[in-house]
Amino acid sequence: MSGSFSQEDELVSDVVACQLVIKQILDVIDVIAPVEVREKMATQLRSIDFAGHPSADPVTLRAVQKAVALIELKFSHQNDAH
Repeated sequence: MSGSFSQEDELVSDVVACQLVIKQILDVIDVIAPVEVREKMATQLRSIDFAGHPSADPVTLRAVQKAVALIELKFSHQNDAH
């Protein structure tokens, strides 16, 4: 790759990297975690006050909310299939 990334390119790259890591984590959880553990994880994620964290800017807060929603969506679809 040649040249440097713009600030927007860096942000997009960071988002894609985070998505890949989240997918890998979900794949591992899917293999090793029983339904009860998944439900507990979803409950714990919903209970965290991300908005109250001092470093939570609106973009980070929105990204965390989307990640939590994706995790819950994946687990709820798997629970419906079982």
